Amino acid sequence: MEEIKALVGRHPDRLTMETITTGNKDYSAEILVVTYGRGRREIDNSSKFRILLSFGQHGRELITSELALRLLSILSEEQSLPSMDPICLNNTLEKLVIKVVPMENLNGRKLVEAGDLCERRNGRGVDLNRNWSVDWGKKEKDYDPYEENPGTAPLSEPETQIMRKLSKSFEPHIWVNVHSGMEALFMPYDHRNTTPDGLVSHIMRSMLEELNHLHCQDRCLVGSGGGSVGYLAHGTATDYMYDIVKVPLAFTFEIYGDGAASSKDCFRMFNPIDMTTFNRVLNDWSASFLTLFEMGRHQLDGIPLKASTSNLDKLVSIDQYLDGYLMARSSRYGKKMEVIELGMQEIRTYFRLFLLSSVLLLFMFCSRISKSKCSKQIVSAIPL
Repeated sequence: MEEIKALVGRHPDRLTMETITTGNKDYSAEILVVTYGRGRREIDNSSKFRILLSFGQHGRELITSELALRLLSILSEEQSLPSMDPICLNNTLEKLVIKVVPMENLNGRKLVEAGDLCERRNGRGVDLNRNWSVDWGKKEKDYDPYEENPGTAPLSEPETQIMRKLSKSFEPHIWVNVHSGMEALFMPYDHRNTTPDGLVSHIMRSMLEELNHLHCQDRCLVGSGGGSVGYLAHGTATDYMYDIVKVPLAFTFEIYGDGAASSKDCFRMFNPIDMTTFNRVLNDWSASFLTLFEMGRHQLDGIPLKASTSNLDKLVSIDQYLDGYLMARSSRYGKKMEVIELGMQEIRTYFRLFLLSSVLLLFMFCSRISKSKCSKQIVSAIPL
């Protein structure tokens, strides 16, 4: 983190940073956000292609924050990649605004550095990738409370609240949640074993397949998280970004995993242990991100996208969440918003069923009237 701050200081023409702090129930968290943009003083976010990247959501996955540092070093031109075309890259980067969260789970990371190398949760034992409101709190048969504790309520954790505020205000076109533990390129959904329907879903899959071929040598798993990884995950950030924030291209990247490592050796399971592998992982995945930026901008050209926030969302101040109202349930507006988000999928389903039922009833009613008129005409034509 000190290296990242120093990097930002050396490149004020293209990098800025802010630290966001909040807390509730005697627990506080802070998240550093680094923003990349050419000619940043004249940036109008609404006219740029916007990308939001989160690293270090799980404390034990140290390699992910190293990738954030490497990527920022490349964006600031302090490092380069052998296969990188600088002219093409510059043409792409001029049109982008990128927000990078290098270490989402700072408190959990501190626990890992203190010796608890298997810790993935935040500073009070909540898995930040189970704390989001899409399908929150559901427990599979193999549910491990130590690994997957979703918290006392959806969006209860300060880290999640900060990321929610950031995503709602920034309205990204691309979201990537970066993890380690395996090599995979995932798209929604994590809580189902299926992918969404529609053109944008098809675009996401084709992008991931191309990234897999170009940068993963076809060895990465590709598809929905729930359908590919072997278990369903409820309350994840990527499902929330896709379903609630309406980010059109929402992904989870798993950048490294040692399947031969002992389950007790978490450092080796989630992180490279030699410099050759370390640098290969960082270079390969940095290249994949640069390819993703270029592909995403072109793939979405000319495609009508849904608004990223509804008018109803904008009626409620996110500060209520950041002040801990969601955790304490003391704000009726905060509670109203939570209910809306939790029930949005069910509301859509019921609305579709209502429309279908209405059409069927109307059809049956018209059929009865038609038959009735027909019967009267036939009767009157028969001489008594």
